[in-house]
Parts: sequence; structure tokens; C-alpha cells
Amino acid sequence: MDPYLLMWGLLTFITVPGCQAELCDDDPPKITHATFKAVAYKEGTMLNCECKRGFRRIKSGSPYMLCTGNSSHSSWDNQCQCTSSAARNTTKQVTPQPEEQKERKTTEMQSQMQLADQVSLPGHCREPPPWENEATERIYHFVVGQTVYYQCVQGYRALHRGPAESVCKMTHGKTRWTQPQLICTGEMEPSQFPDFRIQTEVAATMETFIFTTEYQVAVAGCVFLLISVLLLSGLTWQRRQRKNRRTI
Repeated sequence: MDPYLLMWGLLTFITVPGCQAELCDDDPPKITHATFKAVAYKEGTMLNCECKRGFRRIKSGSPYMLCTGNSSHSSWDNQCQCTSSAARNTTKQVTPQPEEQKERKTTEMQSQMQLADQVSLPGHCREPPPWENEATERIYHFVVGQTVYYQCVQGYRALHRGPAESVCKMTHGKTRWTQPQLICTGEMEPSQFPDFRIQTEVAATMETFIFTTEYQVAVAGCVFLLISVLLLSGLTWQRRQRKNRRTI
């Protein structure tokens, strides 16, 4: 963890009246083929001011954003600012390339969607707005009581066995995240539930096979019976012929 963040956490816990926010020691658990997000962030949550490749945080800027507030309103303190790594004493704006513009547009759209879906909760901050030349991945430092929600990535579907969420809790003086009950499986992979359609097709095929076998046995029986009758008739006719010859 960043030493600046550790120093801030210690000073905040000691100097700010009524602040009992404890940072979670670990990140939320990882689920294969799934991502997590928070609907709202508890007061005390920190977000690293990370810049994308080729840019760095300005020297006078804060290394993080902090969710603070009171019982009626919460907001993010500090602002993240990035500048080109090639520029030492200037914050000259760099014209983004088409790929960067597309990436920024996607980030802004996601942020707008998140803001639209969020509900104002007391003691919580909403998703921070994006900043210029922000890194593609955001790094949060959550506090005890934070809840994150999981969903499967594109191309995978969820097999729910329980709540798809994780909560940071304090247990015996140590923080831990609860384990989300979520399994993500590929769209084309067979599920763990029985496929009744396949079972029905198999049953129909077996019935057809049994019917065909019985029919063949019946036909063979009839043919055998017919042959037996013909043989008996032939033998009877021969005996009669012999008797007639003796009589003559």
C-alpha cells in the first residue's frame, strides 16, 4: 500500500473527531470470469489518482481522492490531475488520439450509467467523475462496511447459488471480505442442471429402437411359421404320394 495512504489513514483515525473508518486489509475476493463494482462508497474510501501510460500525476496534486462528508451530504475531496511525462513545468493539454478519444468516451458513458443507477445513501459517495488522462483501471481502498456487487463478464452467464455480493467486515480485530456465491459459466458450456430436451430425445430414440426390434422379431416369427407350415405340407404330400403308389 502507498505510504502516503498509510500516513493519511493513521492521521485521520487519530485527529478527525468521530471518524472510526477502518481500511480493509485486502481487496475483495476474485471470481473467475466476473467483475465487481460498488453502487456507492462509504465515507473514508480512497481512490488512487492513477494516470495512463505517458502521463503522471502533477507534483502539487493529491495522490488520492477521499470520500468525506457529514450526515446530510458526502462528496469526494481533492481532484486528480495528470500531465504529460515529457512536460516538466507545464500542464499543457495533449490532443488525444482517436483510440484515446474512444476510450475516454466509453469511460464517460460508463460513469454516466453508473450515476444514473446509483441511489443516494447517507454516509456514501457516488462514483467519482473521470479526469483527464485517467488510467483505464481504478484502484480503490475500501473501508469496513463496504459492499461490492459481482456480475459475469461478457460471454458468460451466472449460475446463482446465493447473493452475488461481498461485504468487508471486522472480525476479531481483523478485516475480511465475505465470499460471494456466484459461478460464471460459458454461454456454450453445458450447465450443471439436467437438459430435459436431450433426455426426451434419448427416450424417444430408445422407444423407436425397441419398437423396431419388436417388429423385426414378429416378422421373423411369421416367416419361420410360414416356412414350418410349408415344410409340414410338403412332408404330408410326400407321404400321401407314397401310399398311393403302394396301393396301385
